[in-house]
Amino acid sequence: MKTLNLITDLTHRAIFGMGIASMVFFASCNKDEMEAPIVDHDEAAVQEESIAQSDFDEIDDMAANIMGVAETSSGGRVESVEDDRCHCAEITHDKENKTITIDFGDGCTGPNGVVRSGIIFITYTGPRFVPGSQWTVTFRDYYVNRRHIEGLRTVTNISESLESNPTFHITLEDGKVTWPDETFATREVDKIRVWIRAANPLMDEHHILAGSTSEGTNRQGTAYKTEVLTDLVYKRSCRNNLRVRIPVQGTKQIETRNRTCVIDYGDGACDTIIEITCELGTPETMDLAEQL
Repeated sequence: MKTLNLITDLTHRAIFGMGIASMVFFASCNKDEMEAPIVDHDEAAVQEESIAQSDFDEIDDMAANIMGVAETSSGGRVESVEDDRCHCAEITHDKENKTITIDFGDGCTGPNGVVRSGIIFITYTGPRFVPGSQWTVTFRDYYVNRRHIEGLRTVTNISESLESNPTFHITLEDGKVTWPDETFATREVDKIRVWIRAANPLMDEHHILAGSTSEGTNRQGTAYKTEVLTDLVYKRSCRNNLRVRIPVQGTKQIETRNRTCVIDYGDGACDTIIEITCELGTPETMDLAEQL
């Protein structure tokens, strides 16, 4: 788990290359392999899967917030949006065709200096909290800090009733994140998310349930697959403090190149630090905010 000493130590890691070099050690049962230089494709899969997860999870969060505002509008341009990430975007609601457009234009700088551009489209069948309602998210030239985001996100409300915690089945098809150097990572997702609503909305939490999965390839073409081992917890109260949207609690397993690693997101503190433990290795740490 994370400690104050760990956080202090991380401040001394000045550059990305040094962080990656010291971050994760994949041990081998073969002596010759142990003496040979270790290819960092597997470390990259851990890092890039976490960044891709963050990009798409943030889109879910923004879409849910904008849908909440649009549900009370009569259509047309949406003027009042509390989500600071969309403060300079033009948002329109075509109520007749049940479509919402979030247009960030050529560049919109949000909290923590994150720059978004392009368009997010949301098409829905009914109010988000009504069991059975569904919405899809697609993109046109959408970028986050120059990373190109693509794919089809589908969210279905599978709650038992209006009185239960809203529960959603989320899938991602043809997910792809392309970096400025034209390398890319692919991603497919099948997960269950529960929205834990509090009396004060700022204390809301989202939980990705154990058993949720994803798979894809990293920028080097290395295939990976993941499974949530213990529920991943996102806290709304942490959102504005973090440059990247990641869980602050829970564990996830990632398999790559016949190796298995476990990512520990911590004990609930609002930070971007993860701990990685791989087979036959020792726990190491990574600050995802430094990798963006």
